[in-house]
Amino acid sequence: MRNASGGRLLAVYDGPGRGRYNALKAEIMEFRTKLVVTRRNKRAIVAYIGLGIAASSLLLLLVPSLNDYIPYVFGIGIAVVVIGAFIARGDLMDYGLSEDELVVSPAGISVGSVHYPMKLISDMDFNVEAYEGLYVNDGAMISGSKSDGMTNQLIFKSGGAKITCGFFLSSPQHVQLLGVVFNEFYQLRIPFIERNRHTQTFMFQRLTERDLEEFKKRYNS
Repeated sequence: MRNASGGRLLAVYDGPGRGRYNALKAEIMEFRTKLVVTRRNKRAIVAYIGLGIAASSLLLLLVPSLNDYIPYVFGIGIAVVVIGAFIARGDLMDYGLSEDELVVSPAGISVGSVHYPMKLISDMDFNVEAYEGLYVNDGAMISGSKSDGMTNQLIFKSGGAKITCGFFLSSPQHVQLLGVVFNEFYQLRIPFIERNRHTQTFMFQRLTERDLEEFKKRYNS
């Protein structure tokens, strides 16, 4: 299938392959991966300052007498960004992989050291966007780019609290392992939603409106 960004999310589910799926199911009943957490490279602060300077050049539009300075202020800001990126060694991301793991199984969900039994979980929502290395093009760049596999997200409620966590997908095979757990959820009628951004999916396949209605009837969702 192709994800919302134009890349092919899970080729291993296309066509015949139930034998491999059944073998995986026999070996594993849980999905395990690294959590994605917010972080900040302190060396990147210069680059962020540069972005602020460049953005502030737009404020000069409000003062006609200073309009001539806009290109200079913007240029200085971009120069500071480049310098900051060099100082930060190109690492400007504000998120990264945690040492803690996310573990998902029919028994429940573990986020780091905290375990949530499935019977206490509701409103489970998986946004599966891309694995590491998948080509995506969301319109931000004309040529597109390869995903870092860290834009996937799980949201659920437990004990009155809403838990949100990002998670990492390393490869098509890693996605397939998640699919094994999804299939078990469907078989056990465990309520959850899987989607690719704003489009609901079933085993990573995008659903048409008709498919979605049939899906809701079949799984009482």
